[in-house]
Amino acid sequence: MTVNVRKDDTLKFRMDAVTADLMERARSYVKLDKSKFVRHSIREKAEAIIAEHEKTLFTREDWYMFFDMIDNSPEPTERMKKAAEKYKDITATHAI
Repeated sequence: MTVNVRKDDTLKFRMDAVTADLMERARSYVKLDKSKFVRHSIREKAEAIIAEHEKTLFTREDWYMFFDMIDNSPEPTERMKKAAEKYKDITATHAI
C-alpha cells in the first residue's frame, strides 16, 4: 500500500516523560525511528478499535439458526429463481 504524505499531514503533540521513556524503550526493540514507530502504533491501535466496533456478534441462537438454514435450506421462491436467472444472464454476458 502506497501512502502519500503531504506537509499538512504533520501531527504535533506533547508527550509526558514517562510515555516518552516507554516509547524509546519499545522502539529500541523493534529498531524503528520515532516517526515510523508512532505511525505503526497509531495504525495498530486504530485497526484494533475499528475491528472491535465493526465486528458482528452472534448469539448462540443466531448460530443455530444459521447452520440449520444451511443444513435444511428452504425451497427457493419464484423471486429467488428470477434473481438467479438474472444473475446468470449478467455474468454470462461478461464472461472472458
